[in-house]
Amino acid sequence: MKQTIVPMKNDAKLVVRTSDDLFIEGCDEAQLTAMVEDGDSFRMKDEDGTIYLHANSDTKLRLPATANLVLERVNGDASILGMSGKVEVQKVGGDLHFQSLNGISVDSVGGDCIFKEIDGAVEIKRVGGDLDGFKVGDISVYGVGGDAELSAVSGKVQLTTGGDAHVQMARSAIGETHIHAGGDIALAVLENAQANLKLNSQSEEISVHACGQHLDVEEESYTLPLGTGGALVELNAGGEIQVREGKEAMGEFSFVFEDLGDTWRDFGREIEEKIRHSMKGVNHQLRHAGWEASHAMRQAADKMEGFAGHEGKVYGFGFEPESAAAATKEKKVASDEERMLVLKMLQDKKISVEEAEKLLQALEG
Repeated sequence: MKQTIVPMKNDAKLVVRTSDDLFIEGCDEAQLTAMVEDGDSFRMKDEDGTIYLHANSDTKLRLPATANLVLERVNGDASILGMSGKVEVQKVGGDLHFQSLNGISVDSVGGDCIFKEIDGAVEIKRVGGDLDGFKVGDISVYGVGGDAELSAVSGKVQLTTGGDAHVQMARSAIGETHIHAGGDIALAVLENAQANLKLNSQSEEISVHACGQHLDVEEESYTLPLGTGGALVELNAGGEIQVREGKEAMGEFSFVFEDLGDTWRDFGREIEEKIRHSMKGVNHQLRHAGWEASHAMRQAADKMEGFAGHEGKVYGFGFEPESAAAATKEKKVASDEERMLVLKMLQDKKISVEEAEKLLQALEG
């Protein structure tokens, strides 16, 4: 596990690509702190005030909360916490979690999308799994593969989902709302809500028990006001439609936010322990391969044993130009015989591919 800290302007732009999980947290400091599991795969460059960052392993970033953030591609899960600048997410292969943002734009999420406490507008084009949101203003979601649950919504709603939709409004004057669901739709409103309902149920099951209205009909379409009327609330369901009075409630996925505050501290500790355990495992394999281990192999084992013994240490790294790095650091090159021994142990399944790579790196100093 390696860590670096570089200056970063409060209004700078950060563009990120990662092949594994990513956690981003906003802070009050004018700097970018990056912590990665594999420092060798980490690249960063600054072009005209825009910082481009690439990593092939689990990555944790802390940056100015007012900075502008773009996630170009995250192959694993992504979590974003406490950003007040512009946030744009282009593609996340796994789940996307975000909390305490001033709005966000999302193109594609392969897994679930879970969020809470968003002050600005939320715009999401596609979610492969479920959608779960709590305390949000205006929200537009154009395609959810699973179910959608939104609670404490205070603004306008545009929602299309292939599964069921459960939406709870937090204000009496409901904003313009259009919900399309392949399954059922359940809408919860305050007892003094004001809106004009336009309900369309392909299963011909419509039920309204809110704001003095009591209706249970087996019809495909029905229109009626809530309170004194107001903005259009259009519900189109493949299944049944229910409108009830109900207050805000966090969804079933909200537990994911409970430990976000501890993520930064635990992230490095978990990675460090993982590396230490892996190094000890490689050393154990080498010690028990004595019949084929050369003197160089035993030296490599000693190196890794020493590395694994550094309890609690975080290894820092910088971003020197490639030419400067080459001039200041000379590497020892492993001999063909040493490489062959490593490959033979790999072929005999005495070590894994990852362990073989670590061993070759150790042999080369």
